[in-house]
Parts: sequence; structure tokens; C-alpha cells
Amino acid sequence: MSVVIQAQRLRSEMDRRGLSARELARVAGLSAPTVCTALAGRPIAQRSLQLIAETLSRIPPNTVADTLLGVAIEGLGE
Repeated sequence: MSVVIQAQRLRSEMDRRGLSARELARVAGLSAPTVCTALAGRPIAQRSLQLIAETLSRIPPNTVADTLLGVAIEGLGE
């Protein structure tokens, strides 16, 4: 089964963690073209989505990057 993810949201989550498409692919155990396909808003395998989600959940967002990207950080009064 294929799924289409929100490409901009994936890019945002990658940016928050300082990950390039190639780095995310390597850490998730996927090919770089698979991650690029997701970033283009095209369908990827449900298993690929699961691996991306698991990888992003294991890597904490960089709070400095969050501030620079304008992401509200809980407890900072934004």
C-alpha cells in the first residue's frame, strides 16, 4: 500500500533536526530516492513512512533550529 505524506511537513521536521534527505535515508535504512520521492509529494510505501516516522521520533529537534524556524517552544512563553 502506498501513502502520500505532507512534503512540507516532512521538510520542516528534517530541518528541525538538521537532516538532509540523504542523511534521513541513511539513518532510516531507506534509499535517498525514496526520501526524495516523499519530499516531492509522490506516493511511497507505507513501510517507508513508518521508517521515516520512527527515525524522526528518535532524533530530537534542535531547539536553536526551532527558534530560528519560528517554532514555538513549550515553556518559553512564545
